[in-house]
Amino acid sequence: MSSTAPLVWIGAAAIVAAVLQLRRAWSLPRRSAAANGIAWALLLLGSALALAGNGAWGLAVASLFGMASAALLLAHAGWASPRGKARASERKAHMLPEQGELRHIGRRLLTFLITVPLAFAAALLATLGARAITGMAGWSDADGNAMALLLLPLLWGILAFWLLMLPRRSAQWAWLAIPAAAGLGLIFMGGAV
Repeated sequence: MSSTAPLVWIGAAAIVAAVLQLRRAWSLPRRSAAANGIAWALLLLGSALALAGNGAWGLAVASLFGMASAALLLAHAGWASPRGKARASERKAHMLPEQGELRHIGRRLLTFLITVPLAFAAALLATLGARAITGMAGWSDADGNAMALLLLPLLWGILAFWLLMLPRRSAQWAWLAIPAAAGLGLIFMGGAV
């Protein structure tokens, strides 16, 4: 490894800390956007450090530490959890409501629409906005297109996760509009240049 390899190890440590923080956040009695946000910020920071330390190879090495720590946490949770004595209800086993409960199909369908096709559209607009920035910065078309292809699934996954963590529909719509509006603005700004 090169002389910047310490950044890979610091990045790996940050990724492991992110996995531990996610585990802690998910074990809280109530959902905490702040605790989840800290974990995802640590994950991004660790990834950026590892990437800066030794490029894609450094990122791959640091990611292995995060995946290994997550696998160990899952193995421990599976081993330590007591075996259930009662049969799981249909609600937990099949995600269906109990007898007599409302199905809330409309609410579930809206959640799906917000987090899958609409989040994809917002991430696509944000990615195209980032692609416009690369064009303004003088990147070659191939580099800008490759960056956009790598950025789209990443933004979509982060946005879908974030939308599912929000407790109110109004917050979901607002967070959906932010990357879409920013992307549209950048696309128009890039087209005007």
